[in-house]
Amino acid sequence: MSEQKGILGLDIGGANVKAVRLDRDANGTASARTASAPLEVWRDPSLLAGELAVLGRKLDAETCSHAALTMTAELCDSFATKREGVNYICGAVHEAFPGLTTFALDVTTGKWDRLDRVADHPLHFAANNWMASALHAAQAHPDALLIDVGSTTTDIIPLVGGEVAARGRTDTERLDHGELVYCGALRSNPNTLVRTVPVRGSLCRVADERFSFMADVHLLLGNISEADYTCATADGRGTGLEASRMRLARLVCADGEMLSLDDVVCMARAVYEAQLLGVTRAALQVLSGLPADKRPGLVLAAGSGAFVAAEAAARLDMEAVYYPGDPKRRQEVVLPALAAAHLLSREVWK
Repeated sequence: MSEQKGILGLDIGGANVKAVRLDRDANGTASARTASAPLEVWRDPSLLAGELAVLGRKLDAETCSHAALTMTAELCDSFATKREGVNYICGAVHEAFPGLTTFALDVTTGKWDRLDRVADHPLHFAANNWMASALHAAQAHPDALLIDVGSTTTDIIPLVGGEVAARGRTDTERLDHGELVYCGALRSNPNTLVRTVPVRGSLCRVADERFSFMADVHLLLGNISEADYTCATADGRGTGLEASRMRLARLVCADGEMLSLDDVVCMARAVYEAQLLGVTRAALQVLSGLPADKRPGLVLAAGSGAFVAAEAAARLDMEAVYYPGDPKRRQEVVLPALAAAHLLSREVWK
């Protein structure tokens, strides 16, 4: 058995960076520590290496031997192309962790490749975090539908016979097949989900502005706490209930003096219903692409919006379990980074 140094799992998104340190004791029992931070890479990519180094210090990365990399930040419009984004992210990881042997996951094969070889075919590593989550989940739940609702997007991935049965590999293919839904639990704009909302007996058209986020909707409905509101707010103000009410009122060009809390909560319920409809319909599309005898009856609910996945499962008459099952739900939020660390450990800890 090789020396059991820690493995660092990394998931670099356009709005958040997440890290997991995986260790194994003398009895072979693995344990994980997590760290994450909001970072809008699209605003200033130059901050990425520094933020990764901060997360690394929190997890004592200098005593790790390997790092496993997944990403979605390559889509940020601060990069002219995904190719540029992938290469930039890999450079930032190398700058932050020069002493680690780092591998990135090839989304086309599900295999690991050394960081210094990514530039040979960078698009094979773009938007690869969902593959890490799916490969890891399939080991414990060979037949399931993984619904990972993140801050910005939702992944819907069928697992059949212990294999990843997704039809798409690129973002575009996955959008087409219903396996990627561009709506999440925090950063999505409600006006992308609804054109009207109920206001005092009428259906009022919504403003096409960046006034509020889904985090405001879910805070008002009690689906998340203020501590869970981890993204920047639309107006730069606070993350409390009153601030969320003020922001969501602007969805119909009103404000907190014009609409009561009950009025705005009614609007929030309508927006959440639209989100649930979108996730449920996409899940049905994914399930319809499987043979009838291969369609799973279990939903693995993950991500910061795991509660959305669980509610969608109920509407589909499917059983739901929170995955990977941490009672504090910290590991659901960092699932791709956790999955990447576990997957690479199978190669390193032989």
